[in-house]
Amino acid sequence: MLPVNGSVEAYVEALAGAASTAEIGARLQRQLEQLGFDSFSYVHARPPLGKKIRSFVPVGSRSGKQVHEFLATLPDGWVDHYLSHDYGDLDPTFQAAMHHILPFRWREISGRNDLTAGQRRVLDEARDHGIAHGATVPIHGPDSGLSTLNVVVGGSERHFDEAYQQGYRDLVWVAMHAHEAFLNLAEDVAEGGRVRLTDRERGCLQWTARGKTAWEVGQILSISEETVLFHLKNVTRKLGVFSKHHAVVKSIVQGYILP
Repeated sequence: MLPVNGSVEAYVEALAGAASTAEIGARLQRQLEQLGFDSFSYVHARPPLGKKIRSFVPVGSRSGKQVHEFLATLPDGWVDHYLSHDYGDLDPTFQAAMHHILPFRWREISGRNDLTAGQRRVLDEARDHGIAHGATVPIHGPDSGLSTLNVVVGGSERHFDEAYQQGYRDLVWVAMHAHEAFLNLAEDVAEGGRVRLTDRERGCLQWTARGKTAWEVGQILSISEETVLFHLKNVTRKLGVFSKHHAVVKSIVQGYILP
């Protein structure tokens, strides 16, 4: 068990009495300030199967796409800009969180040469809004869920590094308990409201969503083209749709796969 300081233990106890997501957010902000961070965002890339997270269409959204409820104390100007430009589809921290278990600094991904122009735009415009030095805590599970806790220090990079190095271990503890408290307030979806997709079905969908043909998906997953088509046919049946393209759209909207 990781050692935690008394303030984190008190925070965990306080979460048990939170009656709303707003209370969770306020208590999370106070705890992160004690760890040296200025602001945060807690967002769902893919809610757990079986949990219904409230969602809404952001004001000014170009696509009209629904966004899952989130918590944030980042500057309102950046939050509004992010939502109205549908940056959840481009945010490179989501993609990185899929492949990380432990927290990572944003500068660890900003220097990668495989980022798309859109992903770099998200990072550059965040800096323009004063959000330059931050880190992401990936939160995996339960039930195929993926959420993230992002923490920011508004001062210099040195100030951020000091807070990150000192609070690194506690960040994981804090994120897990905030996530559990939030999910405890979320509604359970009726048993008939969700379907169970296998990992292979989800993989075929994910690569299809990225524009790959059935043959290309088979090469990536080391299975035959016929097997890919078999899995995609199963998915369309489970989701009650009539084409793989409709299945991709429905899977993204309902949180089965990331866009």
